[in-house]
Amino acid sequence: MDYNNIEFRISTVIDENGFAEIYFEQIGGWDEFDLIIGLLQQENNCQILNNQELIYIRVATLRLNNMEFVVKHDDMLGTFLYTENPQDVETLERLANNVIVSIKDRLKQEQQK
Repeated sequence: MDYNNIEFRISTVIDENGFAEIYFEQIGGWDEFDLIIGLLQQENNCQILNNQELIYIRVATLRLNNMEFVVKHDDMLGTFLYTENPQDVETLERLANNVIVSIKDRLKQEQQK
């Protein structure tokens, strides 16, 4: 597959309470969940506090410094970062964009082989 024409990006949804969901567009499948939390851990210094796989949902709680957040995969919604703290949104968007850059780099390296 030619990944050069796929636009990997994030989209942020903030509800009336300030709770935020930051979605991974084009890379939010069930199989990419492990890749996303792995990149958050290995390349962004996040600590995995717990990781659960249920029937239609996968949920991991992570920590970066003193900030805790959730990475969730829902078969209907895709994969997203979630926080109930509006002050964490900017940091989580930066982390999500870092993951996208890492995935793009990996895909480019695979295509060059």
